[in-house]
Amino acid sequence: MTLSLSEIVNTACTTTKKEDKVKFLKQHNSVELRNILILMYDKISFELSLPSAVPPYTPSEISESHGMLYREARKLKYFIKDHPEAKGLTQLRKEQLFIQMLETVDKEDAELLVKMIQRKPLKGLTAATINEAFGPIIKTGKKEKE
Repeated sequence: MTLSLSEIVNTACTTTKKEDKVKFLKQHNSVELRNILILMYDKISFELSLPSAVPPYTPSEISESHGMLYREARKLKYFIKDHPEAKGLTQLRKEQLFIQMLETVDKEDAELLVKMIQRKPLKGLTAATINEAFGPIIKTGKKEKE
């Protein structure tokens, strides 16, 4: 069974050695994972058009929602400020789409998305570690230590 994006991130966060984190992230590399991490960590290149507060939503209880974030992640572009494909979407519609995404995906993946809009780095996973795993995908404006 494929690991969900939240399972990948949580495992990377709890792995103790940096080189093991990098290896694990490389093994589970995907466009969806990289995009979520970029939007969570890179405050220089991207600004989200969503409020950072947790929106009211009902977490999914459906077991088949495991792994749905891989499919739903294609909608992330709609939540990036001034993204060409989000043109024409009202702020209300963007927020509705985000809530629908939260209610569609697995409960743990929804929590990962909430952390993404709050743009707070995850404990145990630095931008430097992510960049070591995937190349320089996150601009931080400073050097980071593990």
